[in-house]
Amino acid sequence: MAEDDELTQTGIRVGGWLPAVPAERARAAQPPPAPRRLPGDPDAPLAGPADPLAGPDAPPVAERPALGEPDAPPPVESRPAAPVRHSAPEGVTVRLAGLVGPAAAKVRAAVGVAPDRPTRVGVARARRRRRRMILAGAALTALVLVLAYAGRGAEPDVRPTVPAAAPTAPAPTAAPPTVVPVTGNPALPGGPLLNLDQEPVPPSVSLTVLGSRDWLHWGGTGAASVQRKQRGTGEIGELGGDRLEHNAGAAALTWTDGTPTARQDGTRSGVFQRGAGKSFALSVAGSGDLRTVRLFVGAFSAGARLDVRLSGGGDPAVREVALAAGDRFFQYVVHFRAPRGQRLLITWRALTVVGGENDGVTVEAVTVS
Repeated sequence: MAEDDELTQTGIRVGGWLPAVPAERARAAQPPPAPRRLPGDPDAPLAGPADPLAGPDAPPVAERPALGEPDAPPPVESRPAAPVRHSAPEGVTVRLAGLVGPAAAKVRAAVGVAPDRPTRVGVARARRRRRRMILAGAALTALVLVLAYAGRGAEPDVRPTVPAAAPTAPAPTAAPPTVVPVTGNPALPGGPLLNLDQEPVPPSVSLTVLGSRDWLHWGGTGAASVQRKQRGTGEIGELGGDRLEHNAGAAALTWTDGTPTARQDGTRSGVFQRGAGKSFALSVAGSGDLRTVRLFVGAFSAGARLDVRLSGGGDPAVREVALAAGDRFFQYVVHFRAPRGQRLLITWRALTVVGGENDGVTVEAVTVS
C-alpha cells in the first residue's frame, strides 16, 4: 500500500485522486434545555446567582426541582372562549326528540317504512309497495263496477204473468160462424131467412154435438132402419123415397144419445137410390128462431142437384154437382128462419148417372141446432 493512501472511516481506501475526508471535530456536550416558563407563572423558581462560568449575555438558568419531586406540567395557554350558536340550555322538546328518535327509527325499520335518509333498497321497496297499492286499488274498483253491473242485470222481472190457457180438445166438427143473408123482404125484422153453403166432410162426425136440438141417421141395420136423438124436438120430418142400404160413407158417424141404438162409435152406413131422376125429400119445422141444418149426402157416379126453399115462399137456394164417376160425399149447411107453421123443404135429386147398376144419390144423416 502506498504511503499516501489513507483508510477512511468507512473502510474505503482512497488514493491521491480522492482526498481524505477530515474527521469531524467532536462537539462539546450541552446540557438539556430547561422547560419554558411563561411570564407571570407562579410556579417559576426565583432566579439564583448567575453562573460564574456563563457570560454576561447568558440567560438565567432556572432552578431544577429536587430529586423525587414530579415534574410540573407545562402551563396551558389560556384562550378566549369561541362564541357558540346555541348557547341557551336544551329544551324539553329537544331532549324528548333525542330519546324517541332511536326508538322511532327501530319501529320504522320493523314495519318497512323508509328511514330518514332513504337508501336505494328502501326507495325500490317504496316504489314496489306504491305500485302494489295502485294495482290493488284498480282491482278493487273493477270488482265494485262488475258487482254493480251484475246486480243491475239480475233485477227480477216484476211484470205480472198471465197464466196460460189450458188446451182444449176441438170438437169433431164445430159449427162455422153464421152470417145469414136475408131473402124475401129485408125490411121485415125477424122475417124469413135462408142461406146455403158447402163445407168439406171431416173424417169423424158426432151427431150428438152437431144435433143439439135433433138429429136422424138412416141405415145400419137395414134400408128401413132409422136412428134418432133420444130426446130430440122432432123437428125433422120423415125421409121420402125408395131406399137401399150402403156402407161406403166417407165420415165415421158417432153418437151417445141415440135410440134405438143408444151409442155408436163410428158407422159409415147410409141409404141410396138407383138411377137418374130419383130423389130424397125431407123437411124441418120452423119456430121463428134462427136454425142451422147440416145435411150429409153423396153421389155414386152421378150428377146431382140440391134445392132448399121455405114453404112460405121466396127464392130457393140451389147447389149442383157435375156428373163424375166414383163415390163422392158432401156436407151442406143451411141457415134459415121461418115462422111457426112453415117448414124448410130439402130435395136431393140425381140428374144423370154414368150408367152403372148402383149409380145414384145417397143420404146418411141430418142434424138441427
